[in-house]
Amino acid sequence: HVVGLRLPPQFEGDSMLTVLEVVDFPRRRGESISFMARPVDDPRIPPRVRLRWFEAPDPPQIGDVWQLEVRLRRPRGTSNPGVFDYEAWLFRERVGATGYVVNGPRNRRLQEEAADPVSRLRHHIVRRLESVVEDTDTAAVVAAISVGARHAITAEQWLRYAKSGTSHLMAISGLHVGLAATAAWFLVVAGCAVLRLGANHLKIAWIASLLVAAGYACLSGFAVPARRATLMLFLLVLALLLSREPRPFVILAAACFVIVVFDPLATMAPGFQLSFAAVLLLLWFARRQAFISTRSGIARLGRGTVQLAAVQVFLLFGLLPLTAMNFGRVSFVAPLVNFAAVPMFSVATVPLALAGVLLDGPLSVAGDAALRGSAASIGLLRWFIDRALAIPNGAVPTALIDSSGSLCLAAIIAWTVLPRAWPGRHVVLLATLALVTDRVEAPPEGCLDARVLDTGQG
Repeated sequence: HVVGLRLPPQFEGDSMLTVLEVVDFPRRRGESISFMARPVDDPRIPPRVRLRWFEAPDPPQIGDVWQLEVRLRRPRGTSNPGVFDYEAWLFRERVGATGYVVNGPRNRRLQEEAADPVSRLRHHIVRRLESVVEDTDTAAVVAAISVGARHAITAEQWLRYAKSGTSHLMAISGLHVGLAATAAWFLVVAGCAVLRLGANHLKIAWIASLLVAAGYACLSGFAVPARRATLMLFLLVLALLLSREPRPFVILAAACFVIVVFDPLATMAPGFQLSFAAVLLLLWFARRQAFISTRSGIARLGRGTVQLAAVQVFLLFGLLPLTAMNFGRVSFVAPLVNFAAVPMFSVATVPLALAGVLLDGPLSVAGDAALRGSAASIGLLRWFIDRALAIPNGAVPTALIDSSGSLCLAAIIAWTVLPRAWPGRHVVLLATLALVTDRVEAPPEGCLDARVLDTGQG
C-alpha cells in the first residue's frame, strides 16, 4: 500500500506548482530547511512528501499552507551496510516523494495559522519555550520532552545523548506519559477527597489519568513509545474498572499486537524495538526480585538505590544486542548516567516542563519559572554527561555484526533471562568483551580496501 502511494514516474524531475501544508516542525541545517508536507487537493502529489528548501526567504512553520514550485522524485537512498538506511526510513515514515523547492516569485504563503488545533498548540508552546529559555540547545531539549518537538536538537547533541545512553529521555516515552498519568491520578484523588465526592474516587482518578496520558501522547505527536504507554495504561485501567487482576505481560503483549496490526511499519523503527524490549526487561527484572519489607526509612532508601543501580546494569546488557545492531555502539557509562538522570527527569525535569506548559496565560509567570527550572536541570544533566563521557572507553563502537557476533548477542540475551545460579551464565562477560573488541583488519598504510557490488552502473 505504501509503495503504491509513491510519486508517479511521469512526474519525476518536473517542476510542479502545487499547494502544500507543513505537517511537522521544519528542521534547519545551515542554509537548508527540510520539512514534511501533504498536498491540498492535488492528486499528482503523494499524501506525504519530504522537501528541502535552500535559502528560504520566509521559513515555513508547522501548519502553514504554501503555494510552492517543487521538483520531486521517488524516494530512494544509498544501501551501504552498517550505515543509516535512508530509504528504509522514508518507507516507514510513509514518504511518497522527496525533492526540493525551486526558489522563485510563485512561492507564497497562503495560510499562516494551522487549522489543526493540536498543531497550533504545539507551535505556540515551542515559540514560548524559545522566548523563555535563553540557551537554544537547552530550549530544544525542553521542547522535545514537553511536546515531542525534536527538530531543533543538533547532531552534536544527539551524538552526546547516544554515547551516554540517554537518547530515550529526549523523546516522549513511557516515562513521560507515566509521569503525566501519575500526576493526574494524585491530583484527582486529592481533589475528590477535598470536595468529598460520593463517587468512587479511584475509578474517577483512573479514568482521568488515562485521558491525561492520551492527551499528552497526542500533543507529543503520538510516536511509538507514547502509543505503547497509552495502550498499556488503557488496558490497565480497563482491567481495574472491570475488577480484574492486571497481568503485566499480557497487557504488554496486547499493546504490541494492536500496534503491529494497525501500524505494521512501526516494527521497523528502533523506537518500537527498544521501547517494548525495555518494558519487557523491567517486568522480567521485577518478577525475579524478592519482596523484602523493612520498617526503617533509611533501609528502604538504601534498598531502592541498590535496586535502581541493578536495573540500570540489567538494562545495559538486556538492550545491548539491540543498541549494537541499530546504532553500532555500546555505552558502558549508560548505567552511571541513567542512575542520576532517570530520577532527576522523574522528579524535576519532566514535572517542571509539564507544569510550565500548563501554566500559561494569566499564570505564565509561574509557568516561565517552571520552564527555567526544567532547563536548569537539563543543564546539570549535560554537565554530568560531559564528565561521564570523559571516562576512557565509556562508549565503544562495535564492528558490523556477523555470524560470530550474533552468537555473542545470543549469549548476552541468555544472561538476562536465565536464573542467577545457571551454570556458565557469566560467559556473557566474555561475549561482551568479544563484541566490543572485534575490529575489521585495516588495510596497510597508504592503501584502500573497497568492496564493490556491480549494479549495472559501470
